[in-house]
Amino acid sequence: MQFPIALLPSIILLMVTLPWTGAIITGNATTSDPLSSSDVITLASITQLLSLFSISLDIKDFAALRDVFATDAVLTGGGPEILTGIDAIEEFYTMTFQNESLKTVHTSDTVYGYNLRETTASSFNYATAVYFGPAVLERGGFLFSNSSVIYRERFITQYAKNAHGALRISRQQFTIFSIEGPVEIL
Repeated sequence: MQFPIALLPSIILLMVTLPWTGAIITGNATTSDPLSSSDVITLASITQLLSLFSISLDIKDFAALRDVFATDAVLTGGGPEILTGIDAIEEFYTMTFQNESLKTVHTSDTVYGYNLRETTASSFNYATAVYFGPAVLERGGFLFSNSSVIYRERFITQYAKNAHGALRISRQQFTIFSIEGPVEIL
């Protein structure tokens, strides 16, 4: 079988824009559809948003969440209630992570992008969150001094472009499917 030269621009663009991620990506209809350059840009935007989300929590820059979520975003599963709107989302994450002695490392492990359209997209991804720190009531459990807890998480996310054409999370369903720890840190 001969290499399909017509796919080369998409493959090169993909390698340049997504070298750091474990992204699994598809075109607009099936996994056999070739990616357009627009699809690759959308997938890079999704990966960047998920990275900014993780980093904003780790460095406690909660105002940066406004560059991740749409103004009217809806978040389910992150707490006991459905969070509606960026103000509620920012307040929830500020309250959850503001303790300076709580250290976190969030990573987005696998990203599957689908339903890539001109103004909307969807993704399914797994993530890992590692929490280090002294006794802190967090997500219904305690972290103890010199210990860590690892949360394995799953996100089903919908995105929409805002008035400026930037992709933002419009709806996100969050599930913790595994908790490991606490583990004592020496």
